[in-house]
Amino acid sequence: MTSSMAIYNQPQTGLEAMGLKEYLRNTSVPVFLAVMVFAIASWIDLNGVWVEIPLMVNVLPEGWALPSYLVIITQIANVGPLAYTVAKKLAPRRVQEWWVVYVIIGVGLVACLLLVFFWDETSVVGGEEHSTALLVLTLFLALVDCTSSVVFLPYMAQYTAQYLNALYVGEGLSGLIPGVLGIVQGIGKDPTCVNGTRTDANGTEVGHVVYPVYDPPLFSVSVFFGILCVLLFASGFAFTLLHFHPRLREHKVSRIVVITAAAAGTRKSRPSPEESSSGIDSPSASVEVHSQDTTATDTDTTAVDAKTIQKSQSLDGISSISSSNIDSFSPKSLRVVVHLMLIGWINALSNGVLPSIQSYSCLPYGNLAYNLSVRLSILANPLACFFGLFVRTRSTVAFVVLAAIGTVFSAYHVAMAALSPYPPLYDHTAGVVLVVSTFVLLTAIFSYVKMSIAIALSHRGGARGLLWCGGVTQVGSCIGAIVIFVLVNVAKLFESKDPCA
Repeated sequence: MTSSMAIYNQPQTGLEAMGLKEYLRNTSVPVFLAVMVFAIASWIDLNGVWVEIPLMVNVLPEGWALPSYLVIITQIANVGPLAYTVAKKLAPRRVQEWWVVYVIIGVGLVACLLLVFFWDETSVVGGEEHSTALLVLTLFLALVDCTSSVVFLPYMAQYTAQYLNALYVGEGLSGLIPGVLGIVQGIGKDPTCVNGTRTDANGTEVGHVVYPVYDPPLFSVSVFFGILCVLLFASGFAFTLLHFHPRLREHKVSRIVVITAAAAGTRKSRPSPEESSSGIDSPSASVEVHSQDTTATDTDTTAVDAKTIQKSQSLDGISSISSSNIDSFSPKSLRVVVHLMLIGWINALSNGVLPSIQSYSCLPYGNLAYNLSVRLSILANPLACFFGLFVRTRSTVAFVVLAAIGTVFSAYHVAMAALSPYPPLYDHTAGVVLVVSTFVLLTAIFSYVKMSIAIALSHRGGARGLLWCGGVTQVGSCIGAIVIFVLVNVAKLFESKDPCA
């Protein structure tokens, strides 16, 4: 048995397998950067909407309930990944990930451009005033961003695992960049309450009123969305280089052509469908690696020289997929079931429940507490993913323990929201520190666990494992969003308050 085949039986990735120097030497910096910048488009626009919520809740008619509307609209958009999955199943050759990526980035760019001009436009729906422009455009953003969960990951299955790391770093930056912009924009302070007069339709004074006045941010919400448009354009350009530039495209490993020992010098046998789709060789055969041009026909391959083959063999140790793991992957195995259950539960909390009640759990402690919890928690996501590049675990026990800790912090925030508008320590600095720190910590923990489980599923099932991961992510998020929307807007279990009351 060759050394490369021994590695197949014990698949490892990145720093785990090779050490920092070897890891960096076998990583193409242009490819890594292109993947990272392209992946920024995954959630940057929707994260941008969330960063601006602390400013929007003060002026839009939904008030503290605005996050719950945005969450349920985001989960309605799960029709996007569902439609994509069905289309991919029915027409796998026509529905290609690369052009779907362009649709995702293009729709996000147009929607952000419209938000620049219309984010605060309202209209009356069902007898109540609503932020129709924001809600409709958020729906389009959510459609493409949710779909990115089941498109970007399978697309990246063509690359070895260090580029999957780049994808997660880019997705983290899709939160980091809006978060930093939000902090630069200004951390909101509590408003100043000003006395004014109330007039009727004829302009006649009918009484006095006290209303809040908020300090203006460094730059407006419209400018913020304009910056996001520029970043989405950059993501589209990076993906174009990644997919079409010959020097970057040669790093794909989506095809490995199998040569039996008897045929080695005479002919090449065509890989089986499983081998073609997963890019894995037969354990009993010698291999010759070919780079696949995804824009060419199935029979087009580009031969690589001995140096490239040698490099490919060294990369076996950091490949995200192994033949034995692909063959043994089953969503019914106990470990995979636990991983998928954790993914579903964590996303139900982090993408459904917690964003919807964050205004109720944090705003009673002041506008500063809400701004900090929103923007620092968004910053915590990429930092947790960066941490995951160096501290790896595939231990199911570790995943369960970390998820349990995050769940405890989540329960604390649900309790504070239920006690709104006067939760414990609402008028103390200790309350502000506690509510902000716990939200940031639970976000970091959940982000790390989600990234680690996704990489573990990548090892076990390749593109299929990642597709299951993305699908369960959206199902869990949807269930959490529906439950909390009913509790917030139908059962009215959570109370807001007038800042000048």
